[in-house]
Amino acid sequence: MTIKKAYVDIIALLRSNQSKKVSSIIDEAVALATSKQSECVKRDEAGQVTEILCYYHKVWEAVSNIEFGKKASSATGLNSMCKQGVSNWTKQQRIAKQAKANLLDKVASGEIQVEDLLDIQADIEAERTVVIPRS
Repeated sequence: MTIKKAYVDIIALLRSNQSKKVSSIIDEAVALATSKQSECVKRDEAGQVTEILCYYHKVWEAVSNIEFGKKASSATGLNSMCKQGVSNWTKQQRIAKQAKANLLDKVASGEIQVEDLLDIQADIEAERTVVIPRS
């Protein structure tokens, strides 16, 4: 039997406490099952979102000063990246995908050597992950 990685600690806790009542170990089990994700939203006293930790820029950005797109599936109703971050991220992903797709043609035409392929792929990946500062 294979146990999913997320549940290994909970199963270990249950196995080591088989003779105990659930009520005596429930707090430990809940602690193991609770999300460890840090909060990426700051709210005011009224519960309104004031700042979001932009996933792209990795800085807190005030919702009142910076535009965030709407996202219905999010708890805040806003995207986790500001609109400028989404635009930059999307462009970088598209350019990297195109560059990787063109590598085979460049090797076939002799424009680049096979031994240079790994270095070029590393350069493409480095460019894809650059964070362009807010303008």
